[in-house]
Amino acid sequence: MTHTSFTLQQNVYKAHHGPITVEDVDENSVSSLALQRLIDSAQGGAVGVAATYRTDCTLSSLAFATLTRALVVHFFAAKKQNLQHQQKKKGQEQHPPVSPGRTLIQDRILCDPDIRLYGYRIDRIVLGLYLDLSLRINTAVDILSVSVSDRRSLEATMDALGGELLLQKQNVKVLFSHREGDATTNDVALQAWATCRTVAFPYMASRFAGISRIATDAMPDVHLSALAKISRDAEILESLKPTKFVNNVQGGFSISKAGNVNLECTRFRTRIMKNRDQVIHIETQKGDRLSTIAGHARHINGRQAQIDVKGAIHASGKVLRVTTIGKEDLTAAESYREFVVLKALQGTIMLTHFPFFCSIWAPSLKISWPPLTGGTSSPSFVYDPSGTLDHSQYEAVERIISQADRDRVLLIQGPPGTGKTTVIAASVDSIVRTGHKDRTVWLVAQSNVAVKNIAEKLDKVGFREFKLLVSKDFHYDWHEHLYERLEHCFIRSDMFGGGPVAVSRLLLDTRVILCTLSMLSNPRIEEFTRQVPVQTVIFDEASQIEVGDYLPLLQRFQHNLQKMVFIGDDKQHRMPLVIGNFISRHVYNQKLMTVHDINSKAACRFLNVQGGQEQKAGNSWINPQEIIIIIELARIYHEQGKQFRIITPYDAQRSMIEKQLELAKLPWEDTCFNVDSFQGNEEDHIIVSLVRTQGVGFLTNARRTNVMLTRCKKSMIICTNHDFVTKGKAAGTLVGQLAVAMGPDAWLDI
Repeated sequence: MTHTSFTLQQNVYKAHHGPITVEDVDENSVSSLALQRLIDSAQGGAVGVAATYRTDCTLSSLAFATLTRALVVHFFAAKKQNLQHQQKKKGQEQHPPVSPGRTLIQDRILCDPDIRLYGYRIDRIVLGLYLDLSLRINTAVDILSVSVSDRRSLEATMDALGGELLLQKQNVKVLFSHREGDATTNDVALQAWATCRTVAFPYMASRFAGISRIATDAMPDVHLSALAKISRDAEILESLKPTKFVNNVQGGFSISKAGNVNLECTRFRTRIMKNRDQVIHIETQKGDRLSTIAGHARHINGRQAQIDVKGAIHASGKVLRVTTIGKEDLTAAESYREFVVLKALQGTIMLTHFPFFCSIWAPSLKISWPPLTGGTSSPSFVYDPSGTLDHSQYEAVERIISQADRDRVLLIQGPPGTGKTTVIAASVDSIVRTGHKDRTVWLVAQSNVAVKNIAEKLDKVGFREFKLLVSKDFHYDWHEHLYERLEHCFIRSDMFGGGPVAVSRLLLDTRVILCTLSMLSNPRIEEFTRQVPVQTVIFDEASQIEVGDYLPLLQRFQHNLQKMVFIGDDKQHRMPLVIGNFISRHVYNQKLMTVHDINSKAACRFLNVQGGQEQKAGNSWINPQEIIIIIELARIYHEQGKQFRIITPYDAQRSMIEKQLELAKLPWEDTCFNVDSFQGNEEDHIIVSLVRTQGVGFLTNARRTNVMLTRCKKSMIICTNHDFVTKGKAAGTLVGQLAVAMGPDAWLDI
């Protein structure tokens, strides 16, 4: 990119301001003269900064702005061959080479003690500087920190830029809502200018003066690297969230006296959610007349959604389609993680003082473990009166209940069928029965379904001294049937509150609580954690959890947390010999042996669904022909009295299968699952709906595919397209390799 210069007429503020001059260069063209012109135009050393990002979330350009001038610098994407020359000692971060232009920017602006940089979401900018450009920063101010509103909200942005009386609200909304890869040079220059303009207001300057500065030039590599990884992983996941998706609703609707539209959602994953920035588009038909109206979700209660709409809608019409426009809000856990990263950058939280943070992200640092509840005078002993634990299980329980420092962070890895749940139950039982009376245990998993599965398994083995915390949004009107066996231990989130006496009545002196990891970020859970402190935390199916998701827990419960146990297996195994041996060869490097009564190849079959084609359904996929075949298979299995479950990689397919099972008067509750929610479960007979016939999609993920193929105890039948699996794009996947191993005789035609 060559050096260019142009003027930019801003339109963010209501009051007129003159045009600003913008210089547009790449990192090889940036000069000392250009930087000096920018610095000379800065008032009091205040410079606004903004950034653009590529679709992979790497930083692509930086804009620096004063009231009259802006400089936009574009950076080259890191190349693999360059990174190969940057090899460092094992365990250290690899960084792209630092070009002369980058060094110049760091010396003259980023780390100049006379320059103060102000930016919108500057935490992301400084971590991108470190991770993508190997650059540090000296004095940076996050302008959003002046607001008490949710920092991702338009209200927070307006507050940080000076208030609604000064700003063109719609223009601000558009300017600061770009997705990765969408922002232009004009956009990033104007963002940087707006932050600088804000500092020029005296009353805003006084507000910014109280914000802790970010200085990564004084931060250790090990600390900064951990924060950068946590932040970038979260950004990538957030970038994958759709900005438009179809909500599955009933065709009929009603209109309230106030003119609001009442809709009934039919699928949990695509349900309408209350979000101030999302717009709901409702397409209706009355006779030959089609119309579309827009509104916002006013009230949500289970499946029922009340939409505040603008414009008239015919009460006797039919809903053709409902679409949500806009990205969903961050969850409480996501917001909390972002908050912790920001505070760590600002120096108000010192994560390197957290022993559990260091044990995961900085094991080279010296760790000082917190004192144990009850000291070391009353350790727990393995409680196994029936003698059912084998040697490896007994040893695992010993390590879980151990109070030794070497066991403060513990990983228990075990393939399915090796008794992980038995180990969990025995460990909890041992702590409760033989340990100190104040020791507490929290059993945690990623999803509500996974937590429910743990509770059911504990109930089956006779351990019932626990409470199960469940979100009302997940339970009420959606998944109530999943918890029928667990009424004795069930506490729903709308029952939270009422003070310590009410919570004590709910807990009934229990010292063991089950919940999702995200539940531990719920502000209202504090009444429970006061009475049952978060001391020993056992994570089941830990391989499903992104490592950054543990950060809110580590910060929030740092004063009570004493032990973390991770249980799971990033690989799976439990099956008849023909499947088990295949998985051992292709996943476990032949190190896992299978002992099973069934050794016939008939335990694994493929059903060629002729005419089946993948179809896009919102952000998911369906295959209608596979659904027809699967319903017929389910009818046969049901009539034969077989215990079976149906699993599929795609939630849209799961929802359609479940609906058709109900219409066919076949067992439909707890019958069909998506792959992730069925991890850790098993059934005698498994029917797999692969869905895809053109794109590989889910099948590129070998770990999740492995989960899908390892759920059966007696047999598995995979419904798919023969040519897609044996000759097409899926031939190289784990499913394709399984088809080769089973041979042509494994295929059945309809």
